[in-house]
Amino acid sequence: MKLYLDWNVLSSIKNGNLKELETIIRQPEKFVIVYSTAHISDISSSYSENNNNLDNIQSDLEFISEITDDLCIFNNGKDIVIQQNDPFHLFENEIESRNLLDGFSFDKVFDTLNDNGNNTKLIEPLKELLKSFPIDNIFKDAFENPQSADMMNAIFPGLKDNPTLEGFFNSMGKVLENINDKEGYKDLKKPFKYLNINQGKLTNPNNNPFDTIKDTYKKLDIESPLEKEYMDEKHAPKWFNDLCSAYINLDMHGFHSDDVKVTEKEKKTFKNTTQDSFHAAFASTCDIYITSDKKNYQKTRAIYNEKSILTHILKPDEFIQFYHENLEKIDFITSWNKLREVMQSGNFYDISDKNNPDDYYQVHFSRFYFFGYFNRIYIFNSDTDKNSLSLMFGKELPTNCLGVFYREIKEMVKIIVDYLGTDINGKGYFELSEIDETNNWCGRIWDFGEFQYRLVQYKRYFQFYYDFSTEVL
Repeated sequence: MKLYLDWNVLSSIKNGNLKELETIIRQPEKFVIVYSTAHISDISSSYSENNNNLDNIQSDLEFISEITDDLCIFNNGKDIVIQQNDPFHLFENEIESRNLLDGFSFDKVFDTLNDNGNNTKLIEPLKELLKSFPIDNIFKDAFENPQSADMMNAIFPGLKDNPTLEGFFNSMGKVLENINDKEGYKDLKKPFKYLNINQGKLTNPNNNPFDTIKDTYKKLDIESPLEKEYMDEKHAPKWFNDLCSAYINLDMHGFHSDDVKVTEKEKKTFKNTTQDSFHAAFASTCDIYITSDKKNYQKTRAIYNEKSILTHILKPDEFIQFYHENLEKIDFITSWNKLREVMQSGNFYDISDKNNPDDYYQVHFSRFYFFGYFNRIYIFNSDTDKNSLSLMFGKELPTNCLGVFYREIKEMVKIIVDYLGTDINGKGYFELSEIDETNNWCGRIWDFGEFQYRLVQYKRYFQFYYDFSTEVL
């Protein structure tokens, strides 16, 4: 089972707090803990060339490397992938990228292309040609319109006085500085306040905040930004962009909106909100997302509900309770007794083929993880023998699952083998050598005559079957 913890939680664990949580998650046989590039951005936020915080940063990177075994989720420029990656290397890349954006301007763009003066003859003519290139009239009209002039001057400082490509790049540099290092995000939020969204209705836990926002725009006869797609799929999958966009939209419209404040002691800017949106998106590749940030919790939960994301989002204390109820005792006997409780409750959904009277197919959705892995129970009859039934334990993978590690099922195999013994081929505990060159696993079969157990791999899914005949019941 994959866990994604925000940096606030990881930092608390590193500093000696949340002892019970740490004890629980440090069970490699049960949990795989991952980090992302958003964690690296959180850590690097305290870095500057003039401060003396390098020892703390070094310690943070060492901790995140140790607790995750360098297992990282990141955007490779096209897709979101998960693999081992050195956090120290990612930190260096983060600082290099930040240096490129610091003081962003028209001149800096061309200085970067100039390669220390080696391309001057090629770059200078192009620079002079583009320097005075006029920008689109839509910007000029917006600056001249009294209803939008103040907002345009706030969002694009200096562009009105220099409506050229040079002025646009220089303005964007100021925009990036204002929203990422100063309190410019407040200016971006101002127009949304004039919508007069009912905050009580917006934050009411019984309401869907997305519906509340859409209804507001509908009443004003304005197209909702929630209906638009602002980002292409060239640099990240659509699902990732959709989650990040939804997160920022909620924040801008006032749904548990983040504070914007820059002082000598703290810096809360648009960058913090952006990184939190990345956390929410990255976490959707995992089974459980643990966060102690109350506003991040509320926005992420709302998005997961709206987008039907299967990842559990839990606060540290909620996860501890969830663990004790659904993951702590997962041995064969406990899991089988839990199955009996489910069977007696009759809490199953009928998904049989209504056009086939002989078809029998039911499913139960569980918060309990049978054998530490499965959270679905299916009961169905055989296509060829209607007296033969199969009970199958399955797992609903995270919505944006990037793959299943055999490490995640190793303990599950051990639990079953400890109770049933070796299979019909004399195989016991799982070994990596069993995986063939196509990354497939042959599974296990235990045959007891009138019934049998089967452990099967199907594509990315792992399923545990109990086959029996109704004639022996």
